[in-house]
Amino acid sequence: MSESFELEPRDLRHMVQDHWRSLIRLAGVSPQMAGEEVFRFEALIEQMAARYPPSAAMNFRDTLKAFRAEYAERELTDPDGLRQSLQITGGASGAATAWLANLETPASVDLRDQQDAFFRDLLTKGIPDPKRFQLRWEQFIAHLQSQINHLPKAEQDGIMTRVVLRNAEYMALAKSNREALKARLGVDSFSSGSAPIADMVVETTVRATIWQGIGALLRGVR
Repeated sequence: MSESFELEPRDLRHMVQDHWRSLIRLAGVSPQMAGEEVFRFEALIEQMAARYPPSAAMNFRDTLKAFRAEYAERELTDPDGLRQSLQITGGASGAATAWLANLETPASVDLRDQQDAFFRDLLTKGIPDPKRFQLRWEQFIAHLQSQINHLPKAEQDGIMTRVVLRNAEYMALAKSNREALKARLGVDSFSSGSAPIADMVVETTVRATIWQGIGALLRGVR
């Protein structure tokens, strides 16, 4: 394949514009669906990047990253102007989408592997004592936060928002579709006590995220 893009930069900008139209509309219906749209878009980016040689793939990702950062900044500084330029009426705004702007801010750190490992250990071994679980949970969140304290606040918020969204996703699967969660985490079986643990995680997640100062970030989600 040639090193040149099949898609011109203006086409990549259009991709990001369509993505933001979806985000704004979905956030007005379901914050969870809006969060899933972010992950879906990132998976699409990786699928498309895989078609390019390494140097072209890097350029492709960097171009999209720059456009995503641009529109995230516009959402934070001029949300009405952004909606006007995207020709959107209705949808969500203000606190309901500010957290999405943080989520769209390019992140230099990915905590997903650590988060998946934590949940695999938790749900396969189990933790019978709720107090021990809460302490372990808060230590885990604090450990994640310590790895990103040197980053700009907007990037920290975006990274920790991803943690919170994946917590919610995994716990919803733990309650409704355990086979899907097994496949997602790559485990064969869960401990017999993992169902009540799922309930504890849901309750503790709220306390822990407020304790970490993410409560304000997620007011639009609750």
